[in-house]
Amino acid sequence: MKRRRRRWWPWVVFPLLIVLIAGAVFAAMFVKEAIKVRDLLEQTKDKVTAVMPMVQSGDIAQIQPIAEEVLALTKEADGIVQGELWDIAAKVPVVGANVAAVSETTQATHILVRDALPTGLNLIAALDLKNLTLQGGGFNLQPFRDAQPQIPALAATFAEAKSHVDKIDQAAILPFVKDNIGQLVDIIDEASPAFDLAEKYLPAMLAMLGADGPRDYILLFQNNAEIRSTGGNPSNAAVLHVDNGKIEMRDDWESAAFVERGLGGTGFAPIEPAEKAQLFENDTWNNSQNFSRYPDFRDTADVVSRLWTDVSDTPIQGVISLDPVALSYMLRVTGPVTVDGEDEQITADNAVQLLLSDTYERFGADGLAASWYFGKAASAIFDKVAAGGWDPLAMLDQLKAAAAEQRIYLWFPDEASQAMSHELSLDGAITSDNSQTVQTGIYLNDTSYSKLEYWLGTTMAVSCNAEARTVTTSVSMTNSIPDSIGSTYTLGRRNTQWGYSSNTITLDVLGMAIPGGELVGTDPGEGDISYNDRSGVYNGRQTQSLTAAIGQGETRTFSFTSSVPADATTPLSVRWTPTTSKTPVTIEESCQSMFPGTTLPAG
Repeated sequence: MKRRRRRWWPWVVFPLLIVLIAGAVFAAMFVKEAIKVRDLLEQTKDKVTAVMPMVQSGDIAQIQPIAEEVLALTKEADGIVQGELWDIAAKVPVVGANVAAVSETTQATHILVRDALPTGLNLIAALDLKNLTLQGGGFNLQPFRDAQPQIPALAATFAEAKSHVDKIDQAAILPFVKDNIGQLVDIIDEASPAFDLAEKYLPAMLAMLGADGPRDYILLFQNNAEIRSTGGNPSNAAVLHVDNGKIEMRDDWESAAFVERGLGGTGFAPIEPAEKAQLFENDTWNNSQNFSRYPDFRDTADVVSRLWTDVSDTPIQGVISLDPVALSYMLRVTGPVTVDGEDEQITADNAVQLLLSDTYERFGADGLAASWYFGKAASAIFDKVAAGGWDPLAMLDQLKAAAAEQRIYLWFPDEASQAMSHELSLDGAITSDNSQTVQTGIYLNDTSYSKLEYWLGTTMAVSCNAEARTVTTSVSMTNSIPDSIGSTYTLGRRNTQWGYSSNTITLDVLGMAIPGGELVGTDPGEGDISYNDRSGVYNGRQTQSLTAAIGQGETRTFSFTSSVPADATTPLSVRWTPTTSKTPVTIEESCQSMFPGTTLPAG
């Protein structure tokens, strides 16, 4: 008898069909919800974009109804993405990461709109531009005092939103998803630490602006045309008096004595220890023009504050340093200034050339006249800034740009204020360990007694050898001085004694081992004026100073190679001496594996 074949296919096909049908139904429902979320978020984005001009103008009356609409949109989107369909879809291979990314971003958006927007609107009203400027110049601190109690809640809200976007697997999501959520993720990533800083340091910032009583600060204008490690010759200095937000330049016998004593000779003993002092020329601590030869700004500030103590019984609450390039960035926001007795206005476009080159051609060998003009110009720019009336957010952007180019440094004897300076990377410290960063850098000091470095351009490059465990830091220096420069005050006064033309830029080039490492080589092996070469130890780090002579139209490259100790595993950071132009910095990808977390500069 023929055996009947078992019909197995219904038992397989029917369940499979059921699964497919269920999957299709699930997919259709999910797609419908996903489209709805997309539409809600697009409407949210359009309305928020429309609000931005109102935020800048402080028009709270128009913002409020739009804010309520935005809240309703994000609340609906948030309710959808927290449903069961989204939980299931987030577990599906490949697409799951993208579903989760949209879900977490939507939840973060709703948190910000629900919890941060109301407080933000109050802050916008309080910090309106017309409320921030004091009549007669300076800053009204009361809005900041009023804002201070609201900062912790904002910081907590952004932290909660960040906890959602931190769950997103950036490597797994598709490009179009990343493009659509990227803007919000970037805002949260940038704003969260900013609110943390505000919560931590707003009391210190208010105190710095004289909220708790008057304060005095030394303001150094570093002249990049005669280059120094942290900028340039700081012989032009002023004393700022700050009281409850009002800022003035002091014009009294103490501020005058401070400047004159520094220019005439301090009589100070060499900086200690001896292995640090031997890296510099002997007049470094005796003349204020040379105080910024030290690559650690804290050393500069220490000598500056000691000089003040010698001429005044009143304490100094800090030392602030910036250069003319930073001043030119500030003029982008304030607009041009007029200097008493001068026809030509100083603008963002002409400030650097006018102050650091044209002035010396105009006054020739009369250095006092050039310094007098520089001082008047700096004072006029300061008065323009102190008068207020400009966009504070735009000014903050320009100051951030100057700080990123290492043109601004701050030092305070007060621990809380100095901690803020350190966290903002404005303390100019030469590190002695690798706990937070593996620091490398090269620093330049004019040695020709000139203003030639207006024509100096530099680039920095860092490469690493993982097998040899070394890091090499290089600086390339170009002298672009034209034939038209003839001022004896600009040209190098010392050059002839070394056999160089007066338009040759001569520099002490200072390189260091990274903390815990050793200098295992330099290129060239010795400087162009070998008897000027120096070696020593700076903040526990082996240091070499080589003299470079860069002729007209010439480019020279000096490199320093350091061994890498076992504990050097934090991200690599680079310090350099700012010139009158930007300094491009490259870090080879070879350094990424040795120093995880290192950011490779764009381009």
